[in-house]
Amino acid sequence: MNENSQPIFFPVSRLKLFVMSLVTFGLYQIFWFYKNWQLFKAATGSNISPFWRAVFNGIFCYSLITKIRNRAKLRGIDADFSPFLLTLAWFGLALCARLPKPYLLVSFFSVIVLLPVQEIVNELNCLAAPNHNPNSRFSVWNILTIAVGGSLTVLAIVGILRPA
Repeated sequence: MNENSQPIFFPVSRLKLFVMSLVTFGLYQIFWFYKNWQLFKAATGSNISPFWRAVFNGIFCYSLITKIRNRAKLRGIDADFSPFLLTLAWFGLALCARLPKPYLLVSFFSVIVLLPVQEIVNELNCLAAPNHNPNSRFSVWNILTIAVGGSLTVLAIVGILRPA
């Protein structure tokens, strides 16, 4: 596929990535990994499975962040983050879900590590496909997910923080 016809990586605003990740208990991050790998495969013709790379995102997180950083450097974008440190931070925060109550809530913030990566992705996409949809608006489905998922998130937090 021609790089000028579509984004190289998944376009989404950082706010939308953050909100959707919080209200879906991190499931949106799996979708984020899937879409990034899917678009990367389309842009490069790589023989990869976006589905399995999303399912096993802990294994492929470093690879994706490295590919994003390398592509940014090729395009002259200053991507001065360490893929290793970001992967370590993301994985560490995600593992916090295994901690006892209330400390497991820290895992909700693993998405914060992906925000600087998404900023670079958005810059890359603007160069590669200037007229692409930046995916910054919340669709009806997003709003429904926020309403239901947000309610469940609040209930989960209250349940976790409530004394036994």
